[in-house]
Amino acid sequence: MVTDMSMGGRAGNLPAEMTSFVGRRHELAEARRMLSASRLVTLTGVGGVGKTRIALRVAGRLHGGFPDGVWLVELSALQDAGLLAHEVSEQLKLTDTSTRPHVEVLADHCADRRLLLVLDTCEHLVDECAELAGTLLRAASGLRILATSRQPLNIPGERTLAIAPMRVPDPGPAAARCDAVTLFAERAAAVVPG
Repeated sequence: MVTDMSMGGRAGNLPAEMTSFVGRRHELAEARRMLSASRLVTLTGVGGVGKTRIALRVAGRLHGGFPDGVWLVELSALQDAGLLAHEVSEQLKLTDTSTRPHVEVLADHCADRRLLLVLDTCEHLVDECAELAGTLLRAASGLRILATSRQPLNIPGERTLAIAPMRVPDPGPAAARCDAVTLFAERAAAVVPG
């Protein structure tokens, strides 16, 4: 027996933003456009480029379109690939008392729901994430997945959006208005006020 433990109201588990979000207007718009046309979008790029922040911002803005919630599954600490479906189930707050495999439980749960699943930091489990994403997308027509990874999942129907580092401006007066400088200044001021 599966129990859905999500609370009423806005279902999901997206964390509140702790710092300001700077720039990335083009990337936000493009990710939203891609998710409207494709059920799997993967944000790719080097570590630390901002894939997670962009994914969370996009997911937060799309929350109203997913009556069954927007769910973040942070995978960076998961080392055992065999626990991937279990981790997703845990984040969706599913309790299953049967002996069925977790992937079957997930597929059944998602089958008649409209939800957005954010799979964050897939690169060390890319094959397993690809297999799980493919299984869930085939089982649930109302499911969309937004993934972040240093590389694509490489499954049919996936759209990828490469996230590049913020452009560093040429020195001069206009540099102070650039997103990269604004972001640096805000983060520096948070660490060393003044």
